[in-house]
Amino acid sequence: TARIAILKSSQPASRIANALEAGRVTPLTPAPDIDTGLIESCTNIVALAGAEQIARALDTGADIVIAGRTTDTAIIAALPIQRGVDAGVAWHAAKIGECGALCATNPQSGVLQLDFERDSCLITPLADGARATPHTVSAHMLYENSDPFRLYEPGGYLDVTEANYAAEGDGAVRIRGAAWHETTPYTVKLEGARIAGYQTILLALLRDPRYVAAADLWARDIETRCRDKALARTDAGPDDFDIEIRLIGQDATLGDLETAAPGATEIGALGIVTATSQPLAAEVAKLLNPYLLHHPLTVEEEQPTFAFPFSPAEIDRGAVYEFCLNHVLALDDPMDAFTLEVMDA
Repeated sequence: TARIAILKSSQPASRIANALEAGRVTPLTPAPDIDTGLIESCTNIVALAGAEQIARALDTGADIVIAGRTTDTAIIAALPIQRGVDAGVAWHAAKIGECGALCATNPQSGVLQLDFERDSCLITPLADGARATPHTVSAHMLYENSDPFRLYEPGGYLDVTEANYAAEGDGAVRIRGAAWHETTPYTVKLEGARIAGYQTILLALLRDPRYVAAADLWARDIETRCRDKALARTDAGPDDFDIEIRLIGQDATLGDLETAAPGATEIGALGIVTATSQPLAAEVAKLLNPYLLHHPLTVEEEQPTFAFPFSPAEIDRGAVYEFCLNHVLALDDPMDAFTLEVMDA
């Protein structure tokens, strides 16, 4: 038989609402303003477990730990810390190892071996031809982290300012010297999401050089005209739906932050209708359809025809979600927001 420990991290909205009222929920930049109403609107709230919660699961004698939401690093750092490895080394190695060979010269090769000693860790990629170097290993501190020297985790933060990265053997790197700083009160990060609406999308392709050159003007005109028509032909109010056309090949990724000069051969006009219900999103999208297919740049010219790559053109996406919690929760005990179940199977 195997002993299985199940660590659960889901949070009832009532617990987080009560913690907010008690001043135990603190925003992280750039967290949105929240209140109990927003918390209760969340479809799911989780707290990110750290090394302490994983250690409690291991303390049950578990052969297998099945955890809910944790930090990526905690599931690696917990056991070495429990076995006496310096916490700074354990957390540093966990950060480097969280994505396998992403810290190696062949990032897609997958497998990484971490050999811990009390005050150091040897990092070795296992795939043929993959090597770790001081550069590739140290650079991983920037992965999903805005500060290359400091990483915040439940209960404290890792500081690698004094860390040392030394090449060792054939393609391995030994790390040592990082420091772990505990913080009080003990906090865990909260993540929460809620339904932001329901979407229907359409895609049209523009190749006519005049329309490619004036795509932004064309798209903004369609948004305005279609919005007016939807308000006139449906029972929806102005806050019940949104119409957006993103120009793929021009600035769909960066929007107003785009700095490259336009010069595309063709542009994909991605129409996105977001509404308070799926039927309303679909209805507005059907009004958008003929605009994307035939809308002219000027009233005097002949009606153009563009390309829909799919038929029917409207694609219902269902509910769309938005993150609405980017906060930390203060706990008196690391297990206060978590539950642990143990079974022998």
